[in-house]
Amino acid sequence: MTAEMDRIEARVRHQLGVMRTARDELDAVRVTVSSPDGAVRVELDGVCALVGLTLTESALRSSGAVLGRRIVDTCAVAAREVAARRGAVMERFHTDFDEPGSEPRVGASNF
Repeated sequence: MTAEMDRIEARVRHQLGVMRTARDELDAVRVTVSSPDGAVRVELDGVCALVGLTLTESALRSSGAVLGRRIVDTCAVAAREVAARRGAVMERFHTDFDEPGSEPRVGASNF
């Protein structure tokens, strides 16, 4: 019975490490994208919240409608990149979580 409990405990520790690693990687996602003309730069976090916005002088000379469209379009590009990065993290999570013999990646914390 002890060997079985040790195996179960080791698997739980492994899975906890994998979950912590995924959480840390998701928390660290940040994407910065500039508009094609470089007038707008946005930074999105891992949940696609706008955490940074830089506008050049030329952007500020645009009409409100044009500037708004540039910001939205640039955010959309950044959001697609956030989704891709989050997807890659989750793919690793599913692979690592289901591999009972594998070790958590560097950065994963244990008990």
